[in-house]
Amino acid sequence: NWNPILIATGQEHTLVIDSERNLWAWGNNIHGQLGEGTTVKREVPTLINSESNWHSISAGGYHSLALKTNGTLWSWGYNAGGNLGDGTTTDREIPTQIGTGSDWKMISAGSSHSLAIKSDGTLWAWGWNYYGQVGDGTVTNKKIPTKIGSSSDWKIISAGGVQSFAIKNNGTLWTW
Repeated sequence: NWNPILIATGQEHTLVIDSERNLWAWGNNIHGQLGEGTTVKREVPTLINSESNWHSISAGGYHSLALKTNGTLWSWGYNAGGNLGDGTTTDREIPTQIGTGSDWKMISAGSSHSLAIKSDGTLWAWGWNYYGQVGDGTVTNKKIPTKIGSSSDWKIISAGGVQSFAIKNNGTLWTW
C-alpha cells in the first residue's frame, strides 16, 4: 500500500515521502532531479532507493533537496550554479549528502538556489545568486551552504524563483 504523507512539486517533477519514509519521484528528469540514477523521464511514481529514513523534501526548478530522519542534508539534480551545495557544478542523479552535519531542520529549494535552517536557528543558503537571492549581500554564486547573517532565530523559509522569504520566531517577515 502506497500511503503518501509529504509531497513537493518542482518545475517539472514531483517528490513524495510515504508513511514508511520511502522516497518516490516522477516527472521530467533531464538533470537527474528524480534521484533514481538516470535522466529518464518517469510518468508514474518511482521508488528512489531502498532507504526508508526520509524526513522532509523540497523540489526546486530542476533540483531536489531532502532531509533524513537523522538530520542530514541531501540534494540531487541540476547544479550549474552550485544549487546542490556539494562544492561543485556537476549534476547529480542520486541523492548526495551535503557535508557531514546532522543538525539540519528545514529546507526549501527555489528555482536555482536553496535555503535551509539548522536546529540552532541559523539560516543557510547556496546556489545561483545573480539577483542576491542567497542573501549574503553579494551576487556571487555559492557552491556550499553559506551562513546568512548572525541571527539564530529563523523559523520558516521559502525559496522562490529569484527571491527568498523567511520568518523569524518573533513573526517578522524578511525578503531578499
